[in-house]
Amino acid sequence: MVGSIFALALSMIVFIKGYKAILKAVYPIKYEDIVNEMSKEYNIEPELIYAVIKTESGFDNGAKSSAGALGLMQITPKTFEWLKKNKKRTLNEPEEILNPKVNIGYGVLFLSILREKYDSEILVLCAYNAGMSAVDRWIREKKVSKNEKDFQVIPYKETKYYVKKVKECKRMYKMLYF
Repeated sequence: MVGSIFALALSMIVFIKGYKAILKAVYPIKYEDIVNEMSKEYNIEPELIYAVIKTESGFDNGAKSSAGALGLMQITPKTFEWLKKNKKRTLNEPEEILNPKVNIGYGVLFLSILREKYDSEILVLCAYNAGMSAVDRWIREKKVSKNEKDFQVIPYKETKYYVKKVKECKRMYKMLYF
């Protein structure tokens, strides 16, 4: 009896470790030094950074979207230029946006700007996906609330799916690593 309970407990431990290993393969930690550095510099949780990278590019540094967004955090050239101009950052060549340190740095900078502007992580993610002008319009038209507890609707279907996916990824990263 004791032997069978022990065997069952041992098999459960092996199962849980195997399951966790599979989840870690699905939710990897890559570019850890860069993510940790940018997380500290801009006070953005590393699990949120990883969740955005996973959702945006699946950790494909060369990712390019149909909208022209580039790299790990899928920065559009327009957003990239805006960040350089408004935050007085300079780069020699536009291609440097594909450099992981540059891309993650600008992506996390953008998340930090959005966090300063909006009180809600949901609105931050909406603005990262749909743009600040769309989110500002939704707030003006009272389609969304600045208060996350009162948040009801995300007007864009794609953005609604994006927010849900990033939030789920963040939850998984937090559970697995943080």
